[in-house]
Amino acid sequence: MSQVHILATVRKAELMSAALLVFRTLRVGFPLAEVVVWGNGLSGGAEAVVGDAARQCGARFINVPQGTVHDAWIEDLIESQMAPFWICDTDVVFWEAMPQPKRRTVLSGRHEVEFEEEWTRTRHMERLHTAVMWIDPGLLRSAMREWMARIPAPWGQKAEFPLVRQAFVPLQQGRKRVTLFYDTLAGVWQAGIGTPFTEEQNQAFDHLHCATYADVITLQGLRATHEAIYRDHTVARGMRRQQDEYYARRKAKRL
Repeated sequence: MSQVHILATVRKAELMSAALLVFRTLRVGFPLAEVVVWGNGLSGGAEAVVGDAARQCGARFINVPQGTVHDAWIEDLIESQMAPFWICDTDVVFWEAMPQPKRRTVLSGRHEVEFEEEWTRTRHMERLHTAVMWIDPGLLRSAMREWMARIPAPWGQKAEFPLVRQAFVPLQQGRKRVTLFYDTLAGVWQAGIGTPFTEEQNQAFDHLHCATYADVITLQGLRATHEAIYRDHTVARGMRRQQDEYYARRKAKRL
């Protein structure tokens, strides 16, 4: 039985609903799994509320007083865990139990296309999304080491390999200048590591996108949609179609 790890972040009191949404349907998605909820530097009322919600689902709650960032948290799990595990965002609604990946799947998640990201004004590189993701840390560590070993010495011994962590990379070709945004684990996907979810796996959940920082996103109707889902989580069913339409509108033009 695999563990599920969840990082709960509450940047502002007004965003508390985004940190609690997943607990409504967590046991639909993972009926029997051992769940560990990590409080991201929560204090006062936020720690109490999230901790209670986690425990009511039968999850173990651990608050990390110093706090962290999401990509660093995932990197720590990959480096420290031995058995395969799931990670899950808090702004997720499950409709069915998550189907287990095939044996010896290194990493699996919902495929996200390359698109022009309007808030950072960058090209968001193709990856597997971390909203719900399966990771076999031992196999992933081996696969990353194998890829990094292709770079000859001395460069491969000194260079950084941001396969997990977020990274912004400037790129200029002729007169065209863009900034590439490698979101969490985009480097792993770009290195040829990972398996997209099947349609069965994708249909098991919906993800709100940007809910924990919706206060800084100006996309029309986003906050209203989220608020409607917080009142009735079934409104989230089928959000993937709307998100695919957004990606199609923002499709990156090849250099």
